[in-house]
Amino acid sequence: MARLLLALPWADFPDSLNALGIFVTQVQSAIAIAIAHPLWATASIILAIGLLQITVDLLKRALKASLTFALKLPLNLSQWLWKRATASAAEPREVHLNQLLVRLEALRQEQDQVMMQIKALILAERPSTAEKISPIPGQNEATQPKVQSSVDTAGLTQ
Repeated sequence: MARLLLALPWADFPDSLNALGIFVTQVQSAIAIAIAHPLWATASIILAIGLLQITVDLLKRALKASLTFALKLPLNLSQWLWKRATASAAEPREVHLNQLLVRLEALRQEQDQVMMQIKALILAERPSTAEKISPIPGQNEATQPKVQSSVDTAGLTQ
């Protein structure tokens, strides 16, 4: 009954001289077998050393990985928090950039229209060069749409 109450792991260790004597006889028999079979003993020792080396290497890698993770965690966490905090500030910048790109595209289209009007005015003044200069590739003056000019042409003619 006293044994059931004591659930400590070291309570089951025998502390008598009899257990020590049994251990010594087991070691002596293992040494006798190793002397009788030297190849098996050598192979067993090499295998034991290899397994011990693999175990130590795995423990070393696990310790290195856990320490690396523990040391990098504050840095990674601060980078993540910084990116999260600055991501909301970057949205208005992207919206502003998109607005500028839309304005730039509208200005390009307006520039194309002005160039078409200028070419139409030049073609209207010089009928001999009508076949040489075409505002739109593949079109001649007969197939071109007529463009009404809202630009003052007084400064263009001399």
